[in-house]
Amino acid sequence: MSTLEHHTESHHLPPALVARQQRRAVLFFILADAVFFACMIFTYFYLRALNVNDGWLPSGAGTALTWLTWLIAGITVVSALVYRGAEMSIRATRRARFLSATLAGILLVVIAAALIIYQMRTWSILMSDGSYASVFTVMIGVQFIHLLVLLFIAVGIWNRGIQGKYDDGGTNHVTLVGYVWTWVALTSLLGACTTFFV
Repeated sequence: MSTLEHHTESHHLPPALVARQQRRAVLFFILADAVFFACMIFTYFYLRALNVNDGWLPSGAGTALTWLTWLIAGITVVSALVYRGAEMSIRATRRARFLSATLAGILLVVIAAALIIYQMRTWSILMSDGSYASVFTVMIGVQFIHLLVLLFIAVGIWNRGIQGKYDDGGTNHVTLVGYVWTWVALTSLLGACTTFFV
């Protein structure tokens, strides 16, 4: 067997196996992020219950812009629903509808990220002001990183759609981006619920 034949045979896996491996990798990524997010939520609850020397929210320090936190979460959830519509469109081989819905979802993610930047710049509490301020700031920062990662992969999937990569019905990558998008929307909601109700 020639080197060329060996090279060709050893690097081609069945498409179903590749799709399973990619799905497993994305689910492990989400699981790892979920463990980190759970640790952050635990820290938030622990520090809130501890509240040493009334350091949770120092008097006169002001309160967080909770309405803005809910607005950011709402926009993120809407962006996930819009992308879900994009997924259904590409499965029905409607590329133009997929591209427009994905672009709309991307724009919503950009708006949510911009609102986080605004929130962090206008918030009257500094991380040095106590437990609440530091944990809340870290949670908002993690949400911002989630949105940046989502923005990166969403632009990539949109670009591949422009190139017609999914016209043949192979929409595995579109589905995997949907998993990540849904997870980011869920963490945004959980973060808003935690910081608002506790």
